[in-house]
Amino acid sequence: MAKRKERSIIAIIGRTNVGKSSLLNLLSGQKEYAITDPTPGTTADTVTCLMEIHDLGPFKILDTAGVDEFSKLGDKKRQKTYEAIEEADLSLLVLDPQNTDFELELDLIKRIQKHKKQVLIILNNFSVQKKESIEKIKNKLGLPCLSLQANNKEDHQRLIDFIQTYFQRDSRDIDLIPSLKEKGFVLLVVPMDEETPTHRLLRPQDMATERLLRNFITPVLFRPNLQEARGKNPEFEKKRFLDLVKHLSQTPEGLQLIITDSQAFDVITSWTPDNIPLTSFSVMMAHYMTFGNLDVLLEGVKQIDKLKSGDNVLIMEACNHNRKCDDIGTVQIPHLLEKKVGGKLNFSFNFGHPFPEDLGEFKLIIHCGGCMIDRQKFASRIIKAQEAEIPFTNYGFVLAYLQNKKVLERVIKPFI
Repeated sequence: MAKRKERSIIAIIGRTNVGKSSLLNLLSGQKEYAITDPTPGTTADTVTCLMEIHDLGPFKILDTAGVDEFSKLGDKKRQKTYEAIEEADLSLLVLDPQNTDFELELDLIKRIQKHKKQVLIILNNFSVQKKESIEKIKNKLGLPCLSLQANNKEDHQRLIDFIQTYFQRDSRDIDLIPSLKEKGFVLLVVPMDEETPTHRLLRPQDMATERLLRNFITPVLFRPNLQEARGKNPEFEKKRFLDLVKHLSQTPEGLQLIITDSQAFDVITSWTPDNIPLTSFSVMMAHYMTFGNLDVLLEGVKQIDKLKSGDNVLIMEACNHNRKCDDIGTVQIPHLLEKKVGGKLNFSFNFGHPFPEDLGEFKLIIHCGGCMIDRQKFASRIIKAQEAEIPFTNYGFVLAYLQNKKVLERVIKPFI
């Protein structure tokens, strides 16, 4: 949940038939977790395994396809491996010590180090190797190496010890909702429409609720009727909201914060008294997913003022679902942006897919809160956008900014 330990990610990479899947099985302690076979290209897509390594915490292990299959399908496999490298905190580069040409491996090492990630070398011995030849490989690659047999379960603990010795885990502890007092209420504004799933809250709502309860802060959930609130006579909805706000504010503990759905900014920001801190679930997720670095999203949202009719805008969501009614990504944000620009924009939508390889055509990337992907993947998307010099922001920042700049300043204040 909200305060959970984030999983570190390990990518197992290398050429075809060097024993990557066997290494996954060895590391996980499960003999047949991944299919192994002498046939080249057995691993066609990334295989994921979740496990715990004592003293280091929870891990996600990515077993990738070989990077030396040069065909149209091989190109697709290689791209998936590159994506795993970009997401991983640590890559285990597996190689056959009998190979004498390590040009491809050196290129992989450069790619990993370019992303400021760690890499360790696993020498998978298919036959007995002389100590001198192993030392030669270590010196050539200039990285810590472990020599083992990936199909020998006796090497399991040696592999674990090797990772524990050399992996430098960055601290990712960051409070989901910082600066809260020990007591008091937090009001969660949760609109529900045709797209709201039954029998559960959305993940950011669930994360906020858990975080507050864990810290003995009382969450209060309020469902507004946005259709009525935006109708001809919104006074009933406004009174319902303000009566609750007044009641919570007058308790001995007090009302510390209101967190609303970003699509309700137009209603809730105008109703909420100025003395009560206000933010949104999407802004909360932006703070969490970027490890507290909101500057890149703040700079990205300013690009809205530079958009012109005919510009290309990419709207991305980490997950996918069928679209209904006033969908936030395909209807609400496009409508508000075109109203702001005063003309038509060319929107591309990427829901649940990998990050596009070619970003050159876009003037702005608008991402969802990212609650359904790892923070490492979210960070890699920001880096790719920065490398392509494309401004990057998220739904909550856009919806706040389009109300007015003071709304954006107000909703990010609890995080700065």
